[in-house]
Amino acid sequence: MFNELLTNPRNFFTTISQNEPSLKKPALIVLAMAVIGSISGYMMGELSGKMLSGLMEGIETITAISAAGSTFIGSCIMWLIAAIILFALQKVLQGTGTFKRVMEISGYGMIPLVIATIISVIIGAYYIPQAEITPIRTTDPQEISMAAMSLLEDPALHQYTIISTIISIIFLIWVANLWSIGVESCCGLSAKKALIVGGLPVVIYIAYTLSSLLLFTGGAA
Repeated sequence: MFNELLTNPRNFFTTISQNEPSLKKPALIVLAMAVIGSISGYMMGELSGKMLSGLMEGIETITAISAAGSTFIGSCIMWLIAAIILFALQKVLQGTGTFKRVMEISGYGMIPLVIATIISVIIGAYYIPQAEITPIRTTDPQEISMAAMSLLEDPALHQYTIISTIISIIFLIWVANLWSIGVESCCGLSAKKALIVGGLPVVIYIAYTLSSLLLFTGGAA
């Protein structure tokens, strides 16, 4: 089934439109993305913990687990938020999809992000260990802030951020395509309206991501 979703999404969504909506398989997709993404969260959290290791013993484990958990929960919340936005947009454009159907489409459409997350973890496993971390041993807010800035300016993390952002954007365009096809096939909208529903949230998010990347690279220059 997932193979057809990737290779022939129009036929896939046309088929599921004939059945009652189910969230079991979309939930598995989101769960896979959340679990894999939490690995990256753990690595980045561990990095932050190393910076703070001079303040408290065992803080590396605490920050790593906290970051992994936050990433996991964030992925699940992203599914819900995406579904709400898609549902609202298709209703505004007079679509007929129920919220459960749109949430199903949203979950299935996130399968490219599973691939993107795997690639990001692999790249992170290469770049993150290269980051040079100097533990801070003071509670002075200004020095902690300066240490955090130096972490952002680390060359390895700088490259990792740029590469992972580019990868995310590429796969988000794929997500927009799947969402558009899904909405067109299951919600009674024309191709043009479905493209607006599936593409608008992704375009806005990509614009936000690019602006954040420009701020980051500008700060590290």
